[in-house]
Amino acid sequence: MKSSRIAPLRSGPAAPAARLRAGRFAVWFAQISRALAQQMLVYARRELGLNLAEYRALSVLSECPSASIREIAAGTQLDKAQVIRAVGSLTRRGLAIQSIDRRDRRLRVVKLTSAGRALVARSLPFAVERQERMDRALAPGELRALWRALAALDRETRAMLAEEIQRPSKRARGKAAANY
Repeated sequence: MKSSRIAPLRSGPAAPAARLRAGRFAVWFAQISRALAQQMLVYARRELGLNLAEYRALSVLSECPSASIREIAAGTQLDKAQVIRAVGSLTRRGLAIQSIDRRDRRLRVVKLTSAGRALVARSLPFAVERQERMDRALAPGELRALWRALAALDRETRAMLAEEIQRPSKRARGKAAANY
């Protein structure tokens, strides 16, 4: 298994690019997210017999009485096809049930069974300990500052995404100018 340590920055021609990359929020967030996902995958496979998509779907379902495939996808950051496969597996294993939404027959509603709730309850001590361990890695003031910083970065990245969605592509602007 790869070490989760950050490789030291090298000197030489690649050093400026490596320093720039190491200073990007996205690189750090992706690295931390990947390490946490891998740790959860190892745990979920070994202790619960689940893959990561199944575990994430169970986690979302544990927070609400029922959810649609779309809601589970939004809550897990997985695409709908992955969620459909995960929910199908959970249903076959008796951990979840699916039904057709009475108001919109195109939607499937998913709920945990008692076996699904019991499996989620089994995983809670691991999730709580993991969060507490990460919290202990920082001093209390650092942790408060981190949560404030993450909230600010979340707001800013959402604004950046909204702006980018609204911005016309250079290709589209070029084509429009060529048509005049």
